[in-house]
Amino acid sequence: MNWMDITTKELQAVFISRIIKNGWYVIAGIGAPIPRAGIMLAHLTQCPDLRIIMSDYFVEFLNEEELRDFTSYSDPGLEKNAEYTFSPELRYETARLIDLMFLGGIQIDTYGNTNLIGIGQDFRGLKLRGAGSIGAPSMASLTKRYIIFSNNHNERTFVDHCDFISTVGWHKGGNSRKQLGLPGGGPIYVISPLCIMDFTEDTKQMRLKHLMPGVKKEDVVKNTGFDLIIPGDISLIPPPSEIEIGTLRTRVDPKGLLRI
Repeated sequence: MNWMDITTKELQAVFISRIIKNGWYVIAGIGAPIPRAGIMLAHLTQCPDLRIIMSDYFVEFLNEEELRDFTSYSDPGLEKNAEYTFSPELRYETARLIDLMFLGGIQIDTYGNTNLIGIGQDFRGLKLRGAGSIGAPSMASLTKRYIIFSNNHNERTFVDHCDFISTVGWHKGGNSRKQLGLPGGGPIYVISPLCIMDFTEDTKQMRLKHLMPGVKKEDVVKNTGFDLIIPGDISLIPPPSEIEIGTLRTRVDPKGLLRI
């Protein structure tokens, strides 16, 4: 398979799809096209019993030849594929049942703590205001596992210390998250345009796992604002199979948004 034919966004979606297990409860964000594509790809290829939460609905897409784009949280088109509704209140009450969700951040530190609040030392005069935490702190504290997804990989995003912490990842490392009494499983991966990262088993510091094609480890180190753990063995992200890339392009992303 020619690597030049496969985009970074498609590789990210395929990587996500391989993590997901059949029967899991997963949250697919409306404004997160790549994580959503990964969830849909898993649903159509290996996880027919996946329980997908989009907006206020549990949805099912197995009989759809092509999936339409959902750009709004309240998109009425979701009702077509909805099996039943799922209120925001119930989502928080049952957050511990969620097997996988995704979070972003305008700042991310070595322990996977994220900042959605803003950039600056004084919240009354932020240099850049973020989207706000909304329900992210509660969900990140309770769900079984989550993935941090970033559309950028530079020293402004991957920082030594977040100006504000909206979601606690591994806190200060080690068992410090557990000491806070947070029951959820914490972040398992960080996905960026340059690489896939995970966390060390003992210190819980971010560690380089896979490089995207054409990216060198020096590129990642140069664009990371903290000392990223670099193991001796770093591999490229495994390529997709013919079934995976075919399903992704013909059913999940027929308009080619992941190839732009």
